[in-house]
Amino acid sequence: IKVQVCVQFFKVGEIDTLKEQYTADVIVRSRWREPSLDGQLSEGGDITDVRKYWNPKLYIENSYGDHKEMFRYRLVFNDKGEAYMTEKRTVKGTFMENLELDDFPFDVQDLTVTVASEFPYTDVEVVEDLENHHMVNKQSFVDEQEWHLYSHTECIQRELTIDQFDPSVRRSAVSVKCRAARRPGYFVWNIFMITFLICTLSFATFSVDKWLPQNRLQLSFTLVLTAVAFKSVVNQSLPRISYLTYMDKYLLASMFMMSAVCTWHGVVTTLEGNKPLANFIEYIVLGCLAAIYVVYNIGFCILIYVFPCKKRRIMAQKDVEHNKRDDHRKHELNQNNARPKNSY
Repeated sequence: IKVQVCVQFFKVGEIDTLKEQYTADVIVRSRWREPSLDGQLSEGGDITDVRKYWNPKLYIENSYGDHKEMFRYRLVFNDKGEAYMTEKRTVKGTFMENLELDDFPFDVQDLTVTVASEFPYTDVEVVEDLENHHMVNKQSFVDEQEWHLYSHTECIQRELTIDQFDPSVRRSAVSVKCRAARRPGYFVWNIFMITFLICTLSFATFSVDKWLPQNRLQLSFTLVLTAVAFKSVVNQSLPRISYLTYMDKYLLASMFMMSAVCTWHGVVTTLEGNKPLANFIEYIVLGCLAAIYVVYNIGFCILIYVFPCKKRRIMAQKDVEHNKRDDHRKHELNQNNARPKNSY
């Protein structure tokens, strides 16, 4: 039996990066055939006693904790007199989401609602409803200051494996996702920019007399410890992941640069017997380190534009196409409403 499902994101709440979850008010509309009532148009309308009819036993697979659900059932008929049972499920709660944080803080995240049936996939097939379209209500987005919510949606049909020891025990499901892009301004100005300034200040330690390594190293170590403190602040806003984000890569590269400066301040004392050579080598070291740091920053900016920003451009293009389809559907609907009906 085919069960057609449509998901509407009525209100998207807070997106919690640390806990990898988000809150939302979601409306799940589903419908399936009820052949026993074909042609009985008088039975149409709201249904109070649903127990005497078959039910696909749908549930939200990625919901987390206690959530509120309200149900409404109706019996509708198409132009051929075929009966369909419809279910409108209003869900308010928390949903789990495996966040991909490689591009943090320039990431785009999927916000998914997975609807599945308790029956095996051989008995019930959950599919996308092609007549009713998925929807995202951007006007009621709560986390607007930190995220940009896109208006398009995508639907994927899946099969969920329930018993790991028996792969044949599977359930049919559909995953409907909307997308949100993180606004990186806070991290750019408060983390990236501060780290850049701290690392740049490490080059100022070369102005101290090279034969006073204790002064140079004291200043350099202070800057390194400041960068470590910034790294710990970033770790508090992310889950414990096994890979490096863009922010991790930038902070670690800056710390390596400051460590190289500290290493040179310790090594230069071995050249005390030949001061002209020490001066010459220090100019070369300073120039090389500065050139490497400048090239790295330019390359890092180019890398962000080419990869994370490319995904944002793709999402923006999908929004444009989605809006065009919406406008086209509205135009066709207005034309159908304006068309005069024949009277008999």
